Amino acid sequence: MYNKFNAMMYQKNKIKKVMIILSVFFGIASLGTIGWSIYLKNVMHRSMTFSQDSLRKPVNSTNIINVSVKRTNTWVEEDKSIVTAYDVIFINTKDFDFSNWEIKLQIPKGSFLENTWNCNAEIQKDELFITPKEKRNEIIKPNSQETFGFIIHSKAFFEFDCAEVSGTEIHHISKNFVFNICCLIMLILTSMLVISIIIYHSMLSQIKKHEQEMLHDSILIEQTMKTFTTFIDNKDPYTRGHSTRVAAYTKEIARRMGFNETETRNMYYAGLMHDIGKITISDEILNKTSHLSDNEWGLIKQHTANGAELLKNFTILPVINDAVLYHHERYDGNGYINRLKGDDIPIVARIVCVADSYDAMSANRCYRLKFSEERIIMELQRCAGKQFDPSVVEIIIEIIKDGTVYKL
Repeated sequence: MYNKFNAMMYQKNKIKKVMIILSVFFGIASLGTIGWSIYLKNVMHRSMTFSQDSLRKPVNSTNIINVSVKRTNTWVEEDKSIVTAYDVIFINTKDFDFSNWEIKLQIPKGSFLENTWNCNAEIQKDELFITPKEKRNEIIKPNSQETFGFIIHSKAFFEFDCAEVSGTEIHHISKNFVFNICCLIMLILTSMLVISIIIYHSMLSQIKKHEQEMLHDSILIEQTMKTFTTFIDNKDPYTRGHSTRVAAYTKEIARRMGFNETETRNMYYAGLMHDIGKITISDEILNKTSHLSDNEWGLIKQHTANGAELLKNFTILPVINDAVLYHHERYDGNGYINRLKGDDIPIVARIVCVADSYDAMSANRCYRLKFSEERIIMELQRCAGKQFDPSVVEIIIEIIKDGTVYKL
């Protein structure tokens, strides 16, 4: 379960990093797209003005903006004035919209407008200005044309031969390649970010569920182990609570040595179970106040191997097995039962060894009274590098001197 949980935590952190990276790229792409849009808004709304020499309808109307003016009817009023109707065709075959357009035509002096259709028109001096009629034809779309006209009074017949056309080119931003690429990248990044967020939150839900399961399992494991340690410690009234205290010291040492939460918790369990082999030793030998015979001392020593045998099928937490089998090995190689030396001794066993010895010195035993704090520190320092790992001794002395050991 712990391996599965650790794998999930690794995946969660990995997805979190991916989300951060995607967010950064998404932000960059968004800023780039916004900047490009502002640029395109300026570039793609470009004013233009051009002169047109001929106002006849063009034979070839490919890729042009063209205005043609055709006289459709003429009659003479009673006052001899000439009235002429004109049709105007505005053609746009460019690939952009043409907006806010205006057509300027030269007219004879003394002319005036009688009527217009589909456009607005006014005369200023000798010039006729034609503009869109509200929203109806304000924009001439690509590959389209608009038709409108006017009636004008003049003193004589005349034909329009040239015009000045002005307006605004409107290029559609959606047709811009770079803009579309930016939008596509944003869409991809957004999709990936959303998927990552969904996976991340789904994983958080699973992790929370597993955390609850692990908490339940941890409580169950701890209660089971404490039940065993109660059996162990109750065999000797002088060592009652010994395993619980050793476990607490072991946990604090491991924490200060930089082990993570899971490793520290597992070492705590190892401290609880380190003396399980004493279940196999008779109360008579454990509680004996006089000198132990060689045979009895051999039985005492055997409790590490006996404990390992009891736990041979308990493989879920190897650190417990290591602590049980090796916690009486010495740093100088003169311990029991395998005479391991230095770093060959598992770190959990080296920590439990120091915690076990500290508790033995700081508690009354059937064969002696407890040591003073000063003497305990002296003994720990004296045995550093011999019985104990010097780095562990430094930590336990630190715990003693700052008073933490009395709060555990």
